[in-house]
Amino acid sequence: MQIPTEFKQSTLDEILSSEREMVLHGVERYGRFYINALEFINLLGSGMINSIDADRFVFAIFLSQIRKHLTLSLLSAVRLHKVQTMMNLRQVLEAGASAAYAIANTDPADFADTRDDGSLDPSQNLARKRYEWLDHNFTVGSASIKRMKYIINDIGAHANIVTAQQTFKHDFDAGIFSTPFFDYEDEMWVKTDLWQIANVALGIMDLLYGVNEIFGGIKIQNGWSDRFKALAAENDRLKTEMLGHERLKRFNLDVH
Repeated sequence: MQIPTEFKQSTLDEILSSEREMVLHGVERYGRFYINALEFINLLGSGMINSIDADRFVFAIFLSQIRKHLTLSLLSAVRLHKVQTMMNLRQVLEAGASAAYAIANTDPADFADTRDDGSLDPSQNLARKRYEWLDHNFTVGSASIKRMKYIINDIGAHANIVTAQQTFKHDFDAGIFSTPFFDYEDEMWVKTDLWQIANVALGIMDLLYGVNEIFGGIKIQNGWSDRFKALAAENDRLKTEMLGHERLKRFNLDVH
């Protein structure tokens, strides 16, 4: 398929049409970075879990949230909405931590308090309890989630002038500026976002698998491990390629 030379965005109809084209041309635009992220999403979506014990239904609730927001992060990245990408990834990380906890701790009361009127309160005290449990029992996975959340919260989760400039261009001499709907496309940065999406999926699946190995309740599909290892190896190759980019070399990044 031929990639459009311009993604129109003057009307809602144009935006919808352009976003469809952006997604359909994901492979042509971003190559192996798009493919790796999509394959990780597909593996988590239909290639990892065969069955879930009934008493792990809270895990299944958070698994659904992980799958949804991981897919939304991919759609956001290729549709040139970086902030939306990062906010969806934060949802994935938070749901991933809760899902991991829910494999071993099946009481729904560990996830929400009940107010006097019967409504549920997703208590921050209970959230801290879950993170403390992960810190104590799965230190590496917990540290990975915290590190990725810190990176997202530092730039992508709140309005700031750095991200705001992605939808602003000016010509002060001519006295004009523009505020487009789509971010100005930077192929390198979109590829780094796609790598991060795949890497988050990798980390969450690895954590869920590790917790399940100890506490059980989830049956993993045959062949999942081989597919996971192959995608992880490709993700590592893409990291090397990404960090070798001339624009990133000067930052001396240590990405996990």
